[in-house]
Amino acid sequence: MMVSPLAGRRVLVTRALDDAERWATRLAALGATPIVLPCVVSEPLDPGPARLALAEAVRDAAWLALSSARGALIAAALLEGRIPAQLRIAAVGEATAQAARDALGRVDLVAAVATSAGLGRELAQRLTTGGATQPRRVVFAGALGGRDEGEQALRDAGVPVTRVDIYRTTPSPAATPKRDLALETIHDILLASPSAAAGLVNVARIPDGVRVITIGPTTSAAARETGLTVSAEARRPTFEGMLEAMS
Repeated sequence: MMVSPLAGRRVLVTRALDDAERWATRLAALGATPIVLPCVVSEPLDPGPARLALAEAVRDAAWLALSSARGALIAAALLEGRIPAQLRIAAVGEATAQAARDALGRVDLVAAVATSAGLGRELAQRLTTGGATQPRRVVFAGALGGRDEGEQALRDAGVPVTRVDIYRTTPSPAATPKRDLALETIHDILLASPSAAAGLVNVARIPDGVRVITIGPTTSAAARETGLTVSAEARRPTFEGMLEAMS
């Protein structure tokens, strides 16, 4: 029987609590011991302007693209059930898709490659094949300052895109005293955003020898700016990519 390379490792998950639970479940299935320490705080933007912006954007759009479960829930609340008849819903992965099904009632596309870029490429392919001369517009609803690879993939294909920011993610505020991770025998720390890197140093003391695994170069740069040493960086900006970097 093959033993998982993560068996027995204690892994700190720094995502927001609702996102962290899914990663923790996966890590436990691989034999690791997940320790959840939320290092980011997510909150909706001012609902008045966001509601108006989203309603206007989807009025004549072909697709609403959602890149997180949180985004799906907030978008649903802002739309208040008023979804234009022509609008189809696209989700970046199964967790986002399930949130959209629960909150919006349906999902018309789940990206085969569960990244923002993968979702953008798949939508671009659908909207530029079949002889279409005027691709219809896609609305990306997500986090202020969030990843834009999906939007860029659509723009590269000539598909009109509208971005609507509906929530923000910020680092957890400074804690006193900080949580001493040396007392918890942490082997690995997963960082999935620059905000998580900043939040981690705000709330915890990180001992020497702990491996810091990042989801990509932007997060790596942010981690180094806080004084952290990055041990490995995912080649793909996904949880699976981080698992590969850990192994």
